[in-house]
Amino acid sequence: MKNTLFILLSAIIIVLMIAGCESENSLYNPVSGESLIVKESNQNEDLVLGKLHGKLRTELARVRRATAKYHRIEIAIADGYADINVVVQGMGYHYMKVENVDGVFDLEKPEILVYTKNPRNGKMRLVAVEYAVPNTEPMPEGFTGNDDVWVNNSDFELWLLHAWVWYHNPDGIFNPTNPRVEVEEDEITYP
Repeated sequence: MKNTLFILLSAIIIVLMIAGCESENSLYNPVSGESLIVKESNQNEDLVLGKLHGKLRTELARVRRATAKYHRIEIAIADGYADINVVVQGMGYHYMKVENVDGVFDLEKPEILVYTKNPRNGKMRLVAVEYAVPNTEPMPEGFTGNDDVWVNNSDFELWLLHAWVWYHNPDGIFNPTNPRVEVEEDEITYP
């Protein structure tokens, strides 16, 4: 009887811990692989990360590994990422490493890190990476497949590609904006 009660209580504790972690992931923590959703190019059907092409999953994992240390913004700044005073609703705060803007798409060396403020404590948290290639170059190949969404930004004279690898984007991992990211109206610096 004591063993059965112990097993039952242990199972309840484990279920509660898992449920608590899942709700944290959906609100404040980096996306779990289970909740990451990507929208197929020019289609309305959402794809779960597990259904993505194996090579794309591997590429996204490489991006996460290469940028995980930048959850601490002070490390990003020490590594040469600087606040470029671009704050966009649905994106967040942009930090660029100018030396990475070299016309080469390198998964592990994004030109821009995108942060938002944690609603609980106001600290900056990494939500996405952004690739920036001068628009004097042809549109970059980018990630494997046709899911990535390059935008030719004439104001900055750059091809831009967001990858929401650290924060779930219901509109797709490569969508330029994320409706879950909000900034204060008085902080917006770019339309």
